[in-house]
Order: sequence, then C-alpha cells, then structure tokens
Amino acid sequence: MNDVSIWSDLAKTKQFEALELYEIAASGERDAMARSILLGREPPSASLSTASDPPPVVPSASFSQLLPTDSEAVKYPNKTLVSVAATGVIGSLTTGERREQRSEDARYCARHFAGHVVLSPLDVVLARLGTSALVDKLAELKEVACNQIDATLKDAVLANFSKESISSSKPVDRTIDNRYWLSRLADAALSPAADGSLLALDYYPTPAEKLPEEKQHGYKKRRKYDASLRPSAAHGSTIFNIFVNVEFTNTDPPNVAFNPLIGATDHVAKYQQAITNADDLLKFQSMRLFVPTLSFHGKGKNTKLFVSILGCDRFEFAVIDHCFDSKEFSTVSALLHLFRIASLYQLGYNPLFIYNFTSPPPGFSVGDAVPAYVVLGAVKVRLSGKRLSQLRSTPFQRATVVLEGELDEQFPDSKGSTYVVVKMSFITEGRLWREKIIIDALHTADVQPAPAYAPKILAAFAAHDSPPPGPPNDSQILRNGKRPAGALEDLPAMVPRHLEIMAFDSPPRCPQAQAILDAFRRRVLHRDISVNNILVADNQLLMVDWEIGRRFQEPLSAAGRGTLTGTLDTMSVASLANRDPLPHDDIESAVYVLLKVLTQTFVPPVDQQHEWVATLREYFWDNPDVDPSTVRNIRSFMWVGRNLENSTIDTTVQIFRSARHATRAQLVLSLLSLPLPIQRNLIDSSDYDAILSSLQGLVEQAVAAVRSVDASSLIWNSDKVVDVGQEEI
Repeated sequence: MNDVSIWSDLAKTKQFEALELYEIAASGERDAMARSILLGREPPSASLSTASDPPPVVPSASFSQLLPTDSEAVKYPNKTLVSVAATGVIGSLTTGERREQRSEDARYCARHFAGHVVLSPLDVVLARLGTSALVDKLAELKEVACNQIDATLKDAVLANFSKESISSSKPVDRTIDNRYWLSRLADAALSPAADGSLLALDYYPTPAEKLPEEKQHGYKKRRKYDASLRPSAAHGSTIFNIFVNVEFTNTDPPNVAFNPLIGATDHVAKYQQAITNADDLLKFQSMRLFVPTLSFHGKGKNTKLFVSILGCDRFEFAVIDHCFDSKEFSTVSALLHLFRIASLYQLGYNPLFIYNFTSPPPGFSVGDAVPAYVVLGAVKVRLSGKRLSQLRSTPFQRATVVLEGELDEQFPDSKGSTYVVVKMSFITEGRLWREKIIIDALHTADVQPAPAYAPKILAAFAAHDSPPPGPPNDSQILRNGKRPAGALEDLPAMVPRHLEIMAFDSPPRCPQAQAILDAFRRRVLHRDISVNNILVADNQLLMVDWEIGRRFQEPLSAAGRGTLTGTLDTMSVASLANRDPLPHDDIESAVYVLLKVLTQTFVPPVDQQHEWVATLREYFWDNPDVDPSTVRNIRSFMWVGRNLENSTIDTTVQIFRSARHATRAQLVLSLLSLPLPIQRNLIDSSDYDAILSSLQGLVEQAVAAVRSVDASSLIWNSDKVVDVGQEEI
C-alpha cells in the first residue's frame, strides 16, 4: 500500500471517528435541547366538546414581518423568463424543457408560499432555529474571523465564488489551500487554539447529477443542488444527509420588499429553486423541524446572502447585504463555521428523536441522519427504519408521519407484542390533543371489547409554537416608495402548526367497515377516511388521524362551521356538500380508498397504457388544484353512471377485464352497488338508533360485496394497502 492510500484510509478513519463522536454528543444533549427547543404542554381533560374556540393568536413583537406579494406577480403570474440558468437542472434538457422547469417552480411557489414568507433579522432566524445560544456563538466567532481574514483570502473567496456560476468548472477548481472555498472561509472563524481534529460536518460541492435515492426512496427530480453541509464521513451527498442546503447564482437577488418566491423573473427563479430544494429535503427528512438554506445572489462584493429556514408553517429568512465586502466578510465566515459546529438539534432536527449516522439500516449510507429512537418521557421506542405513511405533497399543510418500531424495554406489565406505531403530526391549535381525547373516549366507552382498530396510546407529547408575525402596515410600504398598499393582494392568514407525537400499542386485526361500525357504536365518527389514514401496521389494520373525528351530534366550533374537513379525493358526496356528518360518509370514503388502491396499483398492458393514463386522470386522485364541487360531481356520477357505456367506471372495468384482472373489475362493481350515497339521504340525521340500524345493514352489504368476489386476498396483498408508504425513513 502506497503512502497516498495509507493517508486516505487514515483520513477516512478520522472522519468516521469524528462522526461517531458527533452522534454520541448529539444523543447526550438531546434531552436538554428538547427542553430548550420544544416546550411541552399538558393534555386537556378528556372532553370532546369543541364549543369554545381556541384562543386568538397574538402577533409577534419582533421585527419580523409577513411579506405581501408584489402586484406585478399577481397581475402577470405566467410572465416568461428572460433567460434560463444552466445550473438549474441536470441532464441534457432542451431550452424549452428548462423553461418549463422554471415555470413549474413559479407555479408551485405561487400556489403554496403566498402568505407564508417572513422576513426577519438574522438573530431572530438563528434563535428560532437553535435558541439564543446560536446568536451568542455567532458573535464570538465573528471576533475570531475578524482577526484571521486577510486580503489574500478575500480575493480568493471572490474568485472561487464567481466560478460557482460557470457550468464547466469542476470542484477541484473551486478550492483554496486544497480546501473547498466555503470550508476555507469557515476555517477563518476557527479558533487557533482548536486541536485541529477533523470536523464531523463540512461543506462539499454536489456533483452535477441526481442524488442517489431514486430507486430506494423515490427521489426523482433532475434538480441540481449546488453545495451542502454534510457529514465528512459520507461518501457523497444524499437526500438524507444534507444538513444545510447551499445555492449560488450570479443573478441579482430578488426584491425583499415583497415575497421573493412569487413571480417568474430571473431574480426570483434561482431562489425558487433553492427553496424547492429545501422543500424536498423537508419532505424526505420528515422528522425535521426546519431545513436551513444559504443562498448567495449577485456578483463580487455586492453579493447578498439569504439565510433561511423552512418549517411546517412558514418560510423565514434574513438577508446579509454586501456579504463579501470588508464589513460582512467575518459574518459570513462565522456563520459558515457556526453551522459546522452547531448541535444536530440546532440545525433543525427534532430533539424527540435520537439519530443514527454510523450504522445505517439497508438502503441508507454512512452519514445519513436516520432516526433510530423516539423518546417520549419514560417511553423509548426503537425505530425500524420503516415509514408507514406516504410523503407529504405540499408545504405548510397538515403533515403526518407514521413510523414503526418496538419498545426499547418492554413495560413490566406489558403482555404480548412490543410492536409500536409512532405518529408525528404538525397540526393547528384547534386540533391539538384532539386525537388523544377521541381515542381515549373510544377506549372508555361502555362497549366491549376494546376497539382493536384504535390501539391504546402509550405516550404522547405536544409542543407550543410561536405565533406568526404580522404583515407590514401601510405606512411602511408607502415610506419605502412602493406601490400603494391597496394594490397588493390580501394576505392569507398564516396558521401556526404545532408538533404532536404519539406512540400506539400494537393493533390487532379489524376489518375497515366493521371498525367504522364499532366506532359509531361508541358514538364516534372518524370523518377523514383516506389512504394515508388507513395503515397496515404489523400486518394489521390501523386507523389513524382521529383528530377531526366527532361524537355523534357534537356541536362544531364557530371556526369549524361552513368549512370542508377531510381529505378531498376520498370525501363523501355529502361531506363535499357540507352536510351534517353520518357514519355512512365514512363507509363511502372507505369505498373511495379501495377504489383508489385498485386503480393506482394496477399496471396496464403495454397497448393500453395511454388509455389507462387518461382514465386514471379522470378520478382526480391527489390533485391539489381540483375544486371541491368538481370532485363532488365526479363522485356522484360514479354511483349513478357506473353502468353507462364509456363512463369512467365502465372504462376502468373494461380495461381491468381485458388485462385479465376480473376480480379487480368485479370488486369495483360490487363496491359501487352499495346503496350510497342515496341511502344516507333517507335517514334522519338526529335519530341515533335509526342511523345505527342502517349502518349495520350497510356494513353487512359491504362485507358481502368483498366476499362475493373473494377479494380479501386481493385487498390485503395489494402493494398499496399492505405496503403503502412503507418505505425507509
């Protein structure tokens, strides 16, 4: 073995040892960080009453402000980009394809980021990310950097930064003293008294290729990540080991007097890419509280650095103006080094979890942040690395992650399996603790046996969250010389979301329709039956997301009246019409769940792929842009027009049969032969006994419909049902 190989192996060993120490230190400080970052709250009394509204949200007293959207972006939402940056996407795309990618970024951000973008001072962003300790440490590091940054280093940084926007430049061309230039600039804030050992985290350019998660984890985008802060021991960047996302562009920065993510100009386009990258990271690293991004915009000394954090309810950012001039060079150096030495939990990771970096499960790499345990008080759950829920589709909406695991140490009085389901959600104040209350009510109802479909809660935690800031007032906008405030769009209300997490005992098996019947015997309706809420855990059925459930005839709060509640594409016709809920609606939603499973897991013959794609589109599954009235009309016609030639159902059945999936075709017809949604229209919604009697008959018909075509094996062996979302986390 030559000297170079020996040195390389030694460096790798030291990198791995540094990562081991980082992993141990993070685990040791987890409890203290949890008390600092996640302030818990006690559960309320077990009352299902929602008559009183949650307390009003008080605007933040900080200098942060919710940014309005520029009226130009509202007036011209599809404005064509002047040019297309070559670094935006990966691969041999045509100019038209690149332009479409940019346009999709613009549409995505306009749809989801309006009313969720907050401009704050840097210390506010850092404190929200990792408490005031980060702010204090930054000031300390700035003093060190001031004394160690010289003119030679400044010139080298500027030269290397300019190369980031040259597509032909290679990572080796962007180094200073054989160090990637970001790392070398961060070294200037490293105290001379440091022992010189390898840092566990460092900055690396990301190769111009897709991150290697497509096969294992479903990451398919041809999106370029410019650079990232990741563990030094990792062989390369993956979607699971990027701690801080870094982006570069020599295009001027977007205007921050308005929402910098809304619009289709060149200045906005690169920032949209940077934040949609962060959105992807948060989607796959779904246990994180925040994903930080450093985004450099501009040229030379006039470059601006955007420091941002993307969370569950808002995107918050600060701007360092002229970040490469003499005044702010030390700030950038200190900030870069601060993130290298920050606690794992000061970089947005959830301190209720203990993470594993050095011995990843199958499908992961060394350096990937894989949650190994979740700790809820005295309950410690060892996680298997499997996720039972699907990935979220949009930012700032209700987000739920369901994981499987087992008790690290079995309870002394526990009997049977130690299999545990862990459910983590970011939900609104009005629904906080709601699921716990309803599940407790299901178990304490005077009905035997205990509900198998809603296993007992072993442990639960809910956190406070800070209220959103208010928008700028009219005088601020006018004083800045911008358009009159009346020309701006009205800002949608930002809804704070709170972390809630629960650990459930292992569920016995219970058929779905019978679970709905049993719940109503206990006078409870689920009201959100969907693919994401019907899971198979430990090969048994589990119904989750009970927080919008209600007791029979329970009054709605004032905030809940007149609003649609549930998962749009599996809501019943009556629910979409905003009628009083009945358990029949849950049965109807269950039919849509099975129909969705049957259609989305079907692989058509090659000669019918085009027709099947067109047919599947007519169901509007998972379409966030469809109007509720459109879904209501489509679902109504499924029932009344199922036998009409060339209807969506008729075409579906014919394609199933031609592909020799006769059982699948017959099950669709059997399910849609149930007396829904007509039967529920004939029932007095205030007569519990009549509703229960009708429901019992409906459940018997539903069970018979499935049994008549011997479809139980088809349902339980379907990848979408048994393995829906069961991917590595």
